[in-house]
Amino acid sequence: MATHISVVDDNQEEEEEFVLKEAPAEFEEGGQSTVDELKKVDLGTAEDPRPTFLSASLTAEEEVEYMALLHEYRDIFAWNYTEMPGLDPRVAVHKLAVHPSVRPVKQSQRQFRPELVPEIEKEVDKLIAANFIREVKYPSWIANIVPDKKKTGQIRVCVDFRDLNKACPKDDFPLPITELMVDATTGHEALSFMDGSSGYNQIRMDPKDEELTAFRTPKGIFCYKVMPFGLKNVGATYQRAIQNIFDDFLHKRVECYVDDLVVKTKQRSDHLLDHRAVFERHRQFQLKMNPLKGIEIDQSKIDTIQKMSEPRNISELKSFQGHLAYIRRFISNLAGRCQPFSHLLNKGTPFEWDDSCRNAFNNLKAYLTKPPVLVAPIVDKPLLLYIAAQEKSVGALLAQCDEDNKERSLYYLSRTLVGAELNYTPIEKTCGSHLREYKNFGITFGTFNESHFKSRSVEVHYVAQSSPVDWLSGLCSYQNSRSTSSRKERSKAKH
Repeated sequence: MATHISVVDDNQEEEEEFVLKEAPAEFEEGGQSTVDELKKVDLGTAEDPRPTFLSASLTAEEEVEYMALLHEYRDIFAWNYTEMPGLDPRVAVHKLAVHPSVRPVKQSQRQFRPELVPEIEKEVDKLIAANFIREVKYPSWIANIVPDKKKTGQIRVCVDFRDLNKACPKDDFPLPITELMVDATTGHEALSFMDGSSGYNQIRMDPKDEELTAFRTPKGIFCYKVMPFGLKNVGATYQRAIQNIFDDFLHKRVECYVDDLVVKTKQRSDHLLDHRAVFERHRQFQLKMNPLKGIEIDQSKIDTIQKMSEPRNISELKSFQGHLAYIRRFISNLAGRCQPFSHLLNKGTPFEWDDSCRNAFNNLKAYLTKPPVLVAPIVDKPLLLYIAAQEKSVGALLAQCDEDNKERSLYYLSRTLVGAELNYTPIEKTCGSHLREYKNFGITFGTFNESHFKSRSVEVHYVAQSSPVDWLSGLCSYQNSRSTSSRKERSKAKH
């Protein structure tokens, strides 16, 4: 049952009616894919190839222009460690704030399978050649390495910094809210996605703190001269550096989340100019980008879910639902789709994976093969809120008509009903859900009307009530919802 509730306007002669209306098809189905096919291009020579990727949808003229730009700024890309000189320490340096009361920890030496040792030593040699690490004697802290096999079969050397991380306070530098960043890129005709080349390794460690990062390898004990992966607060340090570098470009030409960078342009014809400005800034600060990961939408989270096998225990089920949580905004009625197996997480419930669980699991994976395309809200246009009340869950879709008057999805939300909520009638579930979704969509509504934030305390009060009359009174605090004078027009209102 998908509904909307119209609010009574004191200036209207007729009373608004409660209208039932089906939600748009995309409330239940996925939409078109936004992933461009990629075309491999080479910025090098036959003897010294320098591959990267461009969108295959570029026109012949655009491809010529972008290839010329990439050749001109080839120096801002790094195909290997030796092509990364690092950021100027005056821009950023990573410092550790080890609590003085914490005693240093030297982890017990680990053994490795004989066939892994040559691979580990090979990676260590690469880090030495790149001037990322140096040998150290008599360090007070020593961590072990954890070999991690890449998809390519190569070994990546990771360091177990858990003990050192526990001794350091958290850097509370705010990271961007990814959902708002997604909204900020909509409405732009051209987007280019780029990835920092071993981003963290481009920032130097404070020389006084280098030896604290000491780690043991088959070749000896080394410490990092650059900021390593796995160390606490490195994300905050990198984000701070990137925001300083692109300060005047942020939210205008670029959006950045740690080492992921998006160049955005309102008009496709201006995208080349924005790229040139961004590339010039990279060159100025010697910030290198990864040519093999850029200019594509990262679907790794969806791919991870697609490759997951059916859960065999609670731990694997929690892992599956945890991955879904990252992309919940794109899944209609996620709580309802997970209903067949979500009860297995309840304490004391035996783990019995039956056919209904299996079907729900497979249906979710099938849905994600074609996830819906979401857009950001347009200021001064009405918002449309759909509510779907089911027996044990409720789902919501926030939508809006675009410039062509076509309804577009903005956001999906859903939740599982608990306790007394399971006894609610459909109308009670719907009324209560309206108030909850107004609260959840507070940032979006706040873009349209400042008073939406002022009514949050009222919302919480009314959600706690069991009477639909009280809930409807709570909805009246959103007086900026569109009201219409004719019954025919009122039947179209959905917010």
